[in-house]
Amino acid sequence: MSAYSIEIERIILTDLGVTPDRAEHIRALVGTELRRLLAQGEGLEGLTGGEIRHLAAPSMHVADAHDDDQRIANGVAQSIAQAIHGAKGE
Repeated sequence: MSAYSIEIERIILTDLGVTPDRAEHIRALVGTELRRLLAQGEGLEGLTGGEIRHLAAPSMHVADAHDDDQRIANGVAQSIAQAIHGAKGE
């Protein structure tokens, strides 16, 4: 099994109006969920390596800025995994 190293410099969450502490909590949850998805091979089939300088993940709808942080993080992680999957052919 190949090892992958993914470094995400910045995740931009617009229109949520979250505090810095909550944003950091969501970021940590995104990292955990993304590692889980990638460990299952989500989006990595055929990935050969290299650098992706910019990755625009699909938008996701959050009904309320007070939605559960884990639900937000799971959606963001899934969007990132989908974007990685789509970027491998670029």
